[in-house]
Amino acid sequence: MASRRSRRDSLREKLLAEVGRQVERRLGGSGAELAGSQQTLAYLSWLAWHCSGFATVPAFLNAARADILAILHAGALGVERTAHVHARSLLENLVRHCYFDSRPSLFVARCLLPEEDVRDVWADLLEEIQRLPHFQPALGDAAETSILFSEIEHGYKQSSRFVHGSTARYRSLYRDIGSIDLDAERARDLDASLRRLGEACLLLLALYHLGPYLLVSQPIRRYMMRDAMGPRGRARFLRCMESVPVTWAQHQRAAALRTWRERKRKPFPTRDGLLLDRKGLALVASPRVSTTS
Repeated sequence: MASRRSRRDSLREKLLAEVGRQVERRLGGSGAELAGSQQTLAYLSWLAWHCSGFATVPAFLNAARADILAILHAGALGVERTAHVHARSLLENLVRHCYFDSRPSLFVARCLLPEEDVRDVWADLLEEIQRLPHFQPALGDAAETSILFSEIEHGYKQSSRFVHGSTARYRSLYRDIGSIDLDAERARDLDASLRRLGEACLLLLALYHLGPYLLVSQPIRRYMMRDAMGPRGRARFLRCMESVPVTWAQHQRAAALRTWRERKRKPFPTRDGLLLDRKGLALVASPRVSTTS
């Protein structure tokens, strides 16, 4: 009995040691194969952090940033399928953010439900957010602007194939720890897929949080245009921004400035009579209390 336990412990130790060596080897590399998508996702993480300071419901933005970290980690380890699993989660969280941030009272009602009763149908949420005024420029006749939600749906379907693993191309076929790696072709495919997804997410966030985006300094915007986007993604982003009505852009920028000034003192009331705590994670009802002298 003791010898069996010792053999089991020995196998476990060997497995853990091999995992440690693989992690050290992958994270110690240059990661040049995924350099393009890493640039895009790094900027997306920063923009999500920037916009969370202006969001009524920042919980899903925080979850999206966690997904980005997981994608980068999985890519560094060469675990392609895991990267796609978190890429799908990233899209889900950004769509949830746009939906519930525009309807904070529904978010509060959602938080009061038991976990087993929470049902977020992603396709329904995606359809609903397309009706928001923030995305009307993206629904124009020009192909460069109307493709936004098509790109989001394409990225979701692509990642879902890896989640379900319906064919050998999308399943994990590792033999042992040492076989967990990406060849050059798959690395290029993953880099292109993640960069395309990241560019669509950047446009989604910039349109929904247009005011906070317009408050971003010009050097950071130049960095995004130069390093965080490819030529096609950059052209689509600029054409879409050019189609935004000037009056809407001015209104969103003024609202963002007003929010920035108000949020210097926390907690603060939101437009729906709610209070946001100092960590920016929870919304609570704020009953009106009258005082008499």
